[in-house]
This record gives sequence, C-alpha cells and structure tokens, in this order.
Amino acid sequence: MVTSADPRFPAENMLDGTTKSFWVSTGLYPQEFIITLPTLYVIKKITIWSMKVAGWTISRTGSEKQFDFDEVYSEDIEDTPDSTLQVTSFTVSYSDVHRAAAAKHIKFSIRKGYSDFVAVHRIAIQGEAVPDRGNENERKKSKKGSKTSGADSDEGSEGEEVDEEESEEARDRSSRVVKVKERD
Repeated sequence: MVTSADPRFPAENMLDGTTKSFWVSTGLYPQEFIITLPTLYVIKKITIWSMKVAGWTISRTGSEKQFDFDEVYSEDIEDTPDSTLQVTSFTVSYSDVHRAAAAKHIKFSIRKGYSDFVAVHRIAIQGEAVPDRGNENERKKSKKGSKTSGADSDEGSEGEEVDEEESEEARDRSSRVVKVKERD
C-alpha cells in the first residue's frame, strides 16, 4: 500500500535490491507505504536509502490486518548535498516490549521532506521468522511419515513429505535478510 504512485517510478522499485531504481512521491506530506512480510518476523534492523526525506516514522503491527501500529522509530533526517543518497539505518532495541514484538506489516511514514517530492531507493529489513506454532504439530506428524498438503503446511506442496532436513533448512532461511514484496 502506498499513498501516492507514479507509474514511471512504482513502489516495487524500493524492494528490488538496488539503489538505481526508486519510488517517488506525488503528493503532499505525510506520505506512507506499508510493507507486508510473508510471515511474522522479529525485526532486528531496517536500512532505508532515500533522497530529500526530512523525517521518518516507522511503525509495526503483528496483526494480520493493517491496524494498531506501534511506533518503533522516529527521526528527523539531514539533507544531503546534490544527488547523494540519505542512508538511514537503525537497530531495533529489545528493551521496549513493543519493539521486541513480531511484525507482519511495517508502516513507513514520511512526515516531511526537503522538496515537494521525495524518493525511496531501497528498503532492507533484517530479522528472524517467528515459528508458526500452528504448524508445529503438522511438522511432527510429517516426521512420522504422514503427508502434508500445501493448504495445511507452509513447508511443502501438496503430496510432498516434509522431512527433518527440509524443516532445518527452512529455519536456517528464516534468519537471513527478509526479502519482501509490496502488497497489492
């Protein structure tokens, strides 16, 4: 979800892993966008590459719906000369219970800018997937040789047997950098 869009500079550009492409705002402030993660994640670090942003507020919610966001970060950003990218990076503190809570959706609010338009070139979110307690019993069954279906398990497709090695591999993947897609 984004509050403004220019088809020449779509929101997907923030998530393509490069700083060469970007999303650009097209309206008044504040500007907001929400990134939906594939599952619940405990966020450890967020880095943003942008231009002409004067103030960020970042919030998160663990709810499936995009409501009841808790603020985890807010900062005014210094302008950079010419066309130098602003790099804003912060580590989430676990001293605050809201900051330690898992996130399903992350809302990025641009409160103000140094220009009529701002650009966000890249967003990098690092964290760890929260184990899905609802699927633990299914995984235990699969270790005993039962079949799982794609509708009942997040770790296999219909008719595939999920073994311990695959589950271990999935846990290993969960500690890597989260690659996210924009929610339609």
